[in-house]
Amino acid sequence: MTVVVQWQNSGLWRPRQGFDSPLPSFQVVVFIVAPKNSGLKNYKNIALTYLSDVENILEVRGEDVPFWVEKTLEKGKKALGLTGEDLFKEYILEQRSDLRIIKRIAWNDAKTLYGKPALCLIGPEDKRLDILPKQLTIGIPKKYKKIAKKYLNFLERKGFSFRKMYLGGSVEATCLHGITDLVIDIVYSGRTMKENGLTVYEKIMTSDFVIIGGKNDTNLQTKRNE
Repeated sequence: MTVVVQWQNSGLWRPRQGFDSPLPSFQVVVFIVAPKNSGLKNYKNIALTYLSDVENILEVRGEDVPFWVEKTLEKGKKALGLTGEDLFKEYILEQRSDLRIIKRIAWNDAKTLYGKPALCLIGPEDKRLDILPKQLTIGIPKKYKKIAKKYLNFLERKGFSFRKMYLGGSVEATCLHGITDLVIDIVYSGRTMKENGLTVYEKIMTSDFVIIGGKNDTNLQTKRNE
């Protein structure tokens, strides 16, 4: 997915030629999730109902939203962000941060395996975790390093050890082709997973959309607070 950023009075905005309107006095950067997948459009529209004055768009990656919000706040500007709860959790685990969830937008989709995106431990459908060797190779998306580490620490206390491979994409394919024994990846409908002969061993976490901001920004530039 992509993420849209709104800039107002940030040094990047300029009035259109021929207009002398002053810049808005309230400085704000608003990050709005704008997925390319048309099936996710509904969540963009829901997000827009909570945020004001959405225009002047710049796109950033979903996992970069917390970084942009935090660095903008450090510059003394106001900032809000919308991203996946899983990506926000990864950022919080990676470093100390004063960012917080201001609003959670429930992701309820009957087409998903778990009603919303789920980060899962995945392996061959003809096996189970409890019958696998204790020494395993596992594929992990780079953007979920910290969440994966925390989860795998739990399994390591049960006697497992892991050789970790961090990947930028095609994570499930490594298990399909025998490069890894297991993978951690996002499951949506589960169709591709099943086509590849894989199944979910354990669900690590599910993810909603979240609006994030600074610790003092509970009502910052939102249209409503429900």
